Amino acid sequence: MNEEPTRNLSDHRSFEERVFARFDSMDARLETLESRSYDTRPIWERALKTIMETGLEVGEIKNKVGVIETKVGVIETKVGVIETKVQALENELTATKTVIRNGLVDVRRELKHYVGTRLDMIHKLLMEDREDIRDAEERIRELETKLA
Repeated sequence: MNEEPTRNLSDHRSFEERVFARFDSMDARLETLESRSYDTRPIWERALKTIMETGLEVGEIKNKVGVIETKVGVIETKVGVIETKVQALENELTATKTVIRNGLVDVRRELKHYVGTRLDMIHKLLMEDREDIRDAEERIRELETKLA
C-alpha cells in the first residue's frame, strides 16, 4: 500500500452529494438522448416503411425473374430440339448429296460408255460406207474404161 495521505479534493461536498450529483448529471444526459430519439422516431419509421416496401418490390422482382428463368428454360429446351432436328437434316442432306453425287458419277460413266459405243458404231458404219464408196468408184472407173 501507498503511505501517502489521501488527497483532498477541490470539491468540498460530501461523498453522497457528489454521487447524487453524478446521478443527476446522468439522468439529464439520458433525458437528452431520449428526447432526441423521440425526434428521430418518425424518420426511422419512414425508413423502416421504405425498407419494407423495397423488400416487397425485391420479392416481386424475384418472382418475375423466376418466371423469366422458367420461360428461358422452356425456350432453351425448344432450341435444343430445333438444333437436333437441324443437325439431323444436315446429316440427311449430306447423305443425299453423296448418293446423288455417286449416282451422277454412275450416269456419267454409263453415258460415256453409251456414247463411246455409239460413236464406235458410227465410225464402223462410216468406214463400211467409205469402203463401199471406194468399191463403187472403182467399178464406175472399170465401166468407164470398158465403155471408152
